Amino acid sequence: MKKLISAIILSILSTSANADDQQTFVFYNLQGDFTTCYSYYILSEEGFKKSGSANDETISGLNKSADLSLESVFMIGQQLGMNTDTMRNRVKTSFESMKNEMGQDYKNFSKVLDKYGIFCKDLIEKTDDRVVFWEDKFK
Repeated sequence: MKKLISAIILSILSTSANADDQQTFVFYNLQGDFTTCYSYYILSEEGFKKSGSANDETISGLNKSADLSLESVFMIGQQLGMNTDTMRNRVKTSFESMKNEMGQDYKNFSKVLDKYGIFCKDLIEKTDDRVVFWEDKFK
């Protein structure tokens, strides 16, 4: 999966110089998506642990998805020329925003699960579809 995301990012980089604005737009928004999903996977892992409703395999899968999302955040951020502090602040802001959506209470975790679960799964599994989404939004 990591190789697929890297390949997608490299394919965006191979676009013509005339597409720099579109590339920046796509990267910036794609990085935002991965930032959101990193926060979602971290909160999910914690939520499932607290509830005791997930097995080790589920927790491991959430952890791997969180790692992949965070790696993508930093890989794309580097392509955008963002410094590490900016990327960390973007992640922190996303995480705090998502915690606020559930009222700082894991009893309300289903709000986050319902809103981001499918989106984040699709982002990890079908990153190229999300790239096309942002390319179409740019037009």
